[in-house]
Amino acid sequence: MKKILIVENEDELAENIQDLLSHLEYETAHILKNATEVIDYLKENSPDLILMDILLDGNVDGIDLTRQIRKSKDIPTVFITAYSDLNFLERVANVPNEGYILKPFSEERLRSSLYLAFRAFEHKSSSPKKRTLQIRDRGHIISLLEDEIMFLKADGLYTKVYTKEKQFTMRDILKDVMSHLPEERFIRVHKSYIVNLSFVHSINSKELIVEKQTIPLRRGFFQELKAKVIDFKERSH
Repeated sequence: MKKILIVENEDELAENIQDLLSHLEYETAHILKNATEVIDYLKENSPDLILMDILLDGNVDGIDLTRQIRKSKDIPTVFITAYSDLNFLERVANVPNEGYILKPFSEERLRSSLYLAFRAFEHKSSSPKKRTLQIRDRGHIISLLEDEIMFLKADGLYTKVYTKEKQFTMRDILKDVMSHLPEERFIRVHKSYIVNLSFVHSINSKELIVEKQTIPLRRGFFQELKAKVIDFKERSH
């Protein structure tokens, strides 16, 4: 019987979810209310899935908590929430997850969501992983392959993402976007630029060329960047 961790700060709702899980022949691993309890619990336990509410007790919400968990544990997560606005969906899309359920929900809705979540996670685990960055484009959330991103540029409170075919704009500052990208491939070469080492054609002490685009290089970073480019190219072949 699969064990599911419930992270929900409303006692009555948590108990209702526990009853639904029992009817669906899942075991409730535990019911927790805040990020501290969850992190401590996961040090010793590994549930098969987490049902994660967005609004939790304390300063860390369910989205940031899930991001923190997935850095060390690959546990499928389904969000439960009463919110469905685009800003919320964009935050959810930028965190690894296997779905979300809008409150209130029925037993059948929970059944189908859990079934699809487990199937999606199993498929993802058995398939070669292609890392993606979640971006909203014309009101839709799209998964942009990291392999396609040439460089990113700060634009005030936004970040512009450049591929060979198109330019996208994210509602996040460059520093926050950087936290979603693998540091072995994406390097912040200037306060306003992050580059994908796969697309670096040439560099000198002041600038680098990324697919015919000239990008400034921060002072004193030339030798370190040169070593990183050489190392990355060697590992890629």
